Amino acid sequence: MKKLLKVLFFLSAFQSAQAQSFNPLLAAMLQDTLDTYVSLSSNVKGMSASVYLPGQGIWQGVSGVSYAGQPITSDMNFGIASNTKLFVATGMLKLAENNIISLDDSISRWLASYANVDPNITIRQLLNHTSGVSDPIFYSPWMDTIKAHPTRVFTPTEVLSWLGAPLFARGTSWGYSNVNYILAGMIAQSATGFHISKIIRDSILTPLNMDSTFYDVEESDFGVISHRWWNGVDYNDTSRVGLNSAGGAAGSIFSNASEMAQWYHALFSGQILSQSSLDQLTNFVPTTSATLDYGLGLDREVTLGMPYWGHGGSTWGYRSKMVYDSCLQAVVCGLTNCYPSGMEGITFLLYRVVKNHVPGCSDAISGPINICQGQQSVTYLVSSIPNATSYTWTLPSGTTGSSNTNLIVVNFDSTAVSGNIVVSGVNMYGAGGTSSLYVNVNPIPTTPVITQNLNVLTSSSATGNQWYDSNGLIVGATNQNYTVTTDGTYYVIVSLLGCTSNESNSIDVVLTGIQMEENNQLIKVHPNPTSSILFLSERCNIKLTDITGKVLLENQNINSIDLSNQPKGIYYILISKENGKQIQRNKIVKN
Repeated sequence: MKKLLKVLFFLSAFQSAQAQSFNPLLAAMLQDTLDTYVSLSSNVKGMSASVYLPGQGIWQGVSGVSYAGQPITSDMNFGIASNTKLFVATGMLKLAENNIISLDDSISRWLASYANVDPNITIRQLLNHTSGVSDPIFYSPWMDTIKAHPTRVFTPTEVLSWLGAPLFARGTSWGYSNVNYILAGMIAQSATGFHISKIIRDSILTPLNMDSTFYDVEESDFGVISHRWWNGVDYNDTSRVGLNSAGGAAGSIFSNASEMAQWYHALFSGQILSQSSLDQLTNFVPTTSATLDYGLGLDREVTLGMPYWGHGGSTWGYRSKMVYDSCLQAVVCGLTNCYPSGMEGITFLLYRVVKNHVPGCSDAISGPINICQGQQSVTYLVSSIPNATSYTWTLPSGTTGSSNTNLIVVNFDSTAVSGNIVVSGVNMYGAGGTSSLYVNVNPIPTTPVITQNLNVLTSSSATGNQWYDSNGLIVGATNQNYTVTTDGTYYVIVSLLGCTSNESNSIDVVLTGIQMEENNQLIKVHPNPTSSILFLSERCNIKLTDITGKVLLENQNINSIDLSNQPKGIYYILISKENGKQIQRNKIVKN
């Protein structure tokens, strides 16, 4: 099994939210909001919050106290409670990506039978709370049991013995249950031989350098932990072992606001899971609330008309709230050291500061998506972006264009390449969400060359041909070869992927001489091949051309041609008499 896990625990090229310059006006407004509402909320002792914005990085603010005389500091850790579930769900998806488990496995494949647990429940149904498993942990009498034994290590099997009858038949409804995630953690250990905390550590925390985040009881404390207050009483001196061993994979992780913002940014920017796994994570199912749907360790909420992803968390002494705006790609985190408290409202107010001041997201960019190199003056447009006073456009390599409005005119030069056109709104608080349009830039086809063999013209391009004569386009003449039936001037244009070439060379075709058989020629031409002088059996007028029809030499009333200065290759001699009518065409090889 350890050999199998080597496939899973690789270090990917994770990107962290690097130090950037967070807008000072926005930072001041966020801090003022945090201070104002913490001071107005009598049940909030202290709070640590963070906001991540693309291009600006992470703002972190603190307010209130850990305990009397000790303010909350930005490096303090808090219990994140049920926000642990997203770590667990992500860990399970990593196992699925590596073919160690399938989310559609029945739990009976990995676990023994337990009373009041349907063995046909799938792992997915555990993670999205459609299993029907009940949730006794924080209700009497088991809450009293945990409270009475704060230092006792409660095993998952012991917690499962507390279960009552299922809430509903699996897959028929939705019901939040912490035991779902305890069962998921047990499955992870059965499948790998490692505790779920090890999977989270090696596949998420270590690669992301989240060195202040830890899984309580299973791992040592990291950093400074804020005092926890429960119903107004400081429980800092009470052991967390009983509480967090019972809660386990449902809510035992501790972290700080900065690392939680980093975690959400990394996850939803695709640094941890494949797109397929992210799609599963964000496949939300209906719940019993009209304003909340649930994915895998993640919910989709609507508050005051504002939709977002996230999760809440509550435990004895801590509360947490995460908000992710999938449009702005913004993260808002709120952590507090007391329960109960109104911190979720404060976190939402911080989110509202961002939404009301940072430019919003644009709708889709309108404009052509298939372009030819060299195409000029192509217009792209988005609707006006909320809160934007200006616009920033980013263009693919080889293109030019400049605009600070919601419209831009783009020129694609001959070296332009395919790529994204990106736009975002800008104002005094920074840049907002981006909208992008992928543009396919196709090359101009190579200018074709046509050659002549008697009355058949051939294009150097195998496809995309359109033949023309002096009257214009020849309807239906789209093959590589074109058989001439009328005297005239002919050329071809090639079109590929919507882009057209320049005109080919032109060839003047006179059918009178061409239609004569070369083995019944009136004028004898010899020797052929030749290295220098070519002789004609009588005096006549000649034109010497290359295979493209370009005239190299033209003489009248001669009976020999000197080819010594011409390079080796194939040539044609067009022979005419005094009346100027072509009577013969000879193919000549110069060696």
